[in-house]
Amino acid sequence: MRKSIILFIAACQLSIINCHLSVAQNDTTLKRIVTVERDFQPVIQSAGKINPRPNILTPDIPLAPVIYSTYSDSLSIGHMLNPLRVAEARFIPQAPLNGVIDAAGGYRNTHFLFGYQIHQKKKMSLNLFANHDAYWGKDALSQSQLGMQVTRHFSEADFYFGIEGENQAYTYRHEDRTPMTNFPWRTLWNAKAKIGVQSTGKTPVKYLIQTGYNAFIAEQFAVEHQAQSHLNLWWSDNTHSAGVKAYVQNHFYTRFDTTLVASPRHAIRIEPFYEYNDKHIHLHLGVNLNMNIGTGELLSTVENLSFAPSPNVQFEWNMMDNIFHIYALATGHYALGSLEEYLGYNRYLNVVQGLAWSEPRAYTPVDAQIGFKLRPARTLLIDIYGGYTYFIGACNMHAEQRYDSESIAYYSLWQNDYQRWKVGANLHYHYRDIVEINVGGNYYFYQQEPLSSIDPESPHFQSANIKGTHIFDRPNWDINARLDVHINSKWSIYSENYFAGSRMAYVQKYPEGASAVELKPIISLNIGGQYAINRWLAVYAQVNDYLNRKHDIFYGYQSQGIHFLVGVKWRF
Repeated sequence: MRKSIILFIAACQLSIINCHLSVAQNDTTLKRIVTVERDFQPVIQSAGKINPRPNILTPDIPLAPVIYSTYSDSLSIGHMLNPLRVAEARFIPQAPLNGVIDAAGGYRNTHFLFGYQIHQKKKMSLNLFANHDAYWGKDALSQSQLGMQVTRHFSEADFYFGIEGENQAYTYRHEDRTPMTNFPWRTLWNAKAKIGVQSTGKTPVKYLIQTGYNAFIAEQFAVEHQAQSHLNLWWSDNTHSAGVKAYVQNHFYTRFDTTLVASPRHAIRIEPFYEYNDKHIHLHLGVNLNMNIGTGELLSTVENLSFAPSPNVQFEWNMMDNIFHIYALATGHYALGSLEEYLGYNRYLNVVQGLAWSEPRAYTPVDAQIGFKLRPARTLLIDIYGGYTYFIGACNMHAEQRYDSESIAYYSLWQNDYQRWKVGANLHYHYRDIVEINVGGNYYFYQQEPLSSIDPESPHFQSANIKGTHIFDRPNWDINARLDVHINSKWSIYSENYFAGSRMAYVQKYPEGASAVELKPIISLNIGGQYAINRWLAVYAQVNDYLNRKHDIFYGYQSQGIHFLVGVKWRF
């Protein structure tokens, strides 16, 4: 019975399977027809709006420092102080503010500074700046500057454009032995414009391309047209960097003085380099390849072509982590010999002679230094070093006196070769944020050849031709010392002092002849204080050269002596 039932069920299943197979063979395609009875109207369901109050973060954008032009500073003798001693007002905390106005006045002194940054949603920025410094007296000097720069920020690069104007006016005793009343003032102008683009992305390959034009106008001499271009290209990762920097400069002249003979000059500077950085070692290997056209032969057999290579090497080894470092560096320089360079060296120069030179320009084939840094305590840093510099055709000057008086007629340029050795040290100490001390000093050794322009038979020969450790217009030692004390959040004081040894000046007297004149040592003591009313506003006062000890900036042109400034500084 059980077997019969099983057989019956199996027979039924087989019949069902056969039936399905027969249907599948007859109709293998499934067809469906959908009939739409009415139009479909989709409805978007309303949703609640999420509207929380966002936390707005104000970016901490520090105020960009206003960089003063230094071309008009006094002749550098190491750390020569600028005769325009203006208050620094450096004690206000760096709040995230975009603007600053600093104005001060005092005994025969005026000072004004303005700076402002505008940022537009990380796409555009505009920087505006202006400054004016002046002192009045027998040797008056006024310097002013006005400029702007616009930057357009893209995702991988910044495009920028900037213009700047500078003016300098000063009393000039005499011009080419003519009475002072003819030319009581001399005025210098400098108009600058630049445009460029630089990479800002995170790619390993970086670049900077810039071109610009400067018009340096020296009253009664000439207009110096300067076309300048930069091209920097480099690659870097976390440890290695390599690249090349190229600089092209072209000078052309429009003459005011009919005696001026100045042909166009062109300079090309190429600096290939390799750099290595890790936790303990910094290494920079490069070379400066300078080539000037129109300045005489130097390391070249081609007429009016100068080739002046120099090293560009830096090395620093962190032997003991942030405790003891040793370092060494060597570089060099070759000057084009421009109107701006000469008057930056000494604003009282008669530059007709210098621009007419056909000899090679001032060349420094090597300027080397070696030293070590020691941090015996967390707040104390000591830097001790020694150096050697070799100058070829270095610019020097001598003063010429009038036939009928003891006043200075003008300064003339001349070139000579000399060597300089130096030893020096710097010390930095700070106690929390209350006291900060910076002291640095140098001692120099010079060696130069006798001046060929002086008659060896002259009784002044021995005095005018200084050999051994002296050279004209430079001291044998100098010291800088600065103390800053932040008494509390409101009061701050500082003392800045400069000392330098005596210098020798080369003076051509008529009709006596040339001689060496010793200039007394420099002692310049300055003190100042500030009271911060709040984070935006501060008042300050400063007294410079309070010993009223005048010194010669150049032979015949003395410093101002005691003077003071009282001012206010507002950040906004």
